[in-house]
Amino acid sequence: MKKLTILILICFAQTICAQTSKTTTTKPAINKESQNVDKNKVYNIDAVNVKPEFEGGLKKFQKFISNNTRYPDEELQVKGTVEVNYIVEKDGTLSNINVTKDIGYDTGAEAIRVLKKSPKWIPGTHNHRLVRVLYYLSIPIPPNNPN
Repeated sequence: MKKLTILILICFAQTICAQTSKTTTTKPAINKESQNVDKNKVYNIDAVNVKPEFEGGLKKFQKFISNNTRYPDEELQVKGTVEVNYIVEKDGTLSNINVTKDIGYDTGAEAIRVLKKSPKWIPGTHNHRLVRVLYYLSIPIPPNNPN
């Protein structure tokens, strides 16, 4: 009886060890519509790995703004900051330029005009892919305070 019990246990152990577990992995369904949304997603500047940059850096961009902005005579007495935001596209162009703070005397319209003239930027990247990035900019008026 002991031998029979041992034999049954050995056979049972071999049967258990001989079983192979089959694991199946299923790929998540990818919705083509969601892929298109991701391609056009606009990232916040703090959410990207590499931020977009004006060719030549910030100082060159400030010089570009200063050299291309026209200030009417009455604006020489105006002081403040014009705030704008825009999207730096994957190809480096600027789009969706919006004035979020205007100090009057057409300073907001002038900021939009100058930004539309901007040369292409170096676009931002996220996970080694070019992405659209929302950029914020404050433009001091006047650019160089004569005090």
